[in-house]
Parts: sequence; C-alpha cells; structure tokens
Amino acid sequence: MAELITLARPYAKAAFDYAKGEGLVESWLKQLSVSAGLASVDEVVDAFSSPNKDLAGLVDMLSGSGADEGYKNFIQLLADNNRLVLLPDVVSVFKTISENDAKTLSADVYTAEEISKEQVEAITASLSKRTGKTVKVTQHIDASLLSGARVVAGDLVIDGSLKAKLEKLKTELLN
Repeated sequence: MAELITLARPYAKAAFDYAKGEGLVESWLKQLSVSAGLASVDEVVDAFSSPNKDLAGLVDMLSGSGADEGYKNFIQLLADNNRLVLLPDVVSVFKTISENDAKTLSADVYTAEEISKEQVEAITASLSKRTGKTVKVTQHIDASLLSGARVVAGDLVIDGSLKAKLEKLKTELLN
C-alpha cells in the first residue's frame, strides 16, 4: 500500500495545484471521491487490467458527465499512464494536501458508545490546540474498543481505548 501512495502523491499534488489555481478544490475533491469509489468496484478494477480495455469508456465513466475539461484531462492522464488503480490513493493524498493548505484537519473519533456534544467539543479543542489547525471531528461507534477512545487525525493516532491498553498489557506479560 505504501508504494501506491508514493505513486499517487505526484498525481495528487499536480491535481491539487491545478484545482487550486482554477478555484475548484472542493469540486475536484468531490469528483475524485466519486471516481475513486467507482475505481474500487471489482468489475472496474478488472477492466483496468484487461488487455481489451476501452480507455475512452473508462475515462468517460470515471470523469462523469458534469466534469470540467481539466478533470477529464486528469483522468485521461491517469488512464494513459495505466494509473487508474491509484485513484483511491490520489483522493487520500489530495484531501491531505487540501487540508494542510486550508489549515484544517479531519479527525475520526472511535468510541464504544456515543459520546456527548461536550466531549466532542473537548476533543476538537484539544486537537486544534495540538495541531494548530481547525479540526472537524466525525464520530464512529466501535464496540470492540470496550471503553475509552481512539482518535485518528491524519498521521496522528491517539489510542486511549481499553482494548489497546489490554493488548499492551498482554504483550508485556508475554514478553
């Protein structure tokens, strides 16, 4: 997976630079997300590697009917270089670059049970202070955590869940 991210990074950077210059960052992020979703479907993935692939058809399908000419050209570039499989990674890198540029950060908070609005605000304030960015928190319920929380914000992972603490204790006891 790290290799795909490495390959996707220059494409995502070029796409972001173009989209920012045209004032289309949000539009491109949405379009890339849709294209990446399509590119994750098994039948479409199989079409990427097919010797009889219809590049024009793949480009039309992945770019959609409402895409601007620059976006269609970007998808065509990926197709010409046999890099359509990178679309999910391009989206991930594009989003990270966009957030860094906008001084924002998306954070996913995983808890065993739903947390209160005040707790979400406290997590948001703490992450904002720690990163110096405006943070948007999304809650996820994961009963396997037992209690506590796991926060994933870009490269930052804070795991204060009971599950992680038990795993650490198990490792210490067995070693």
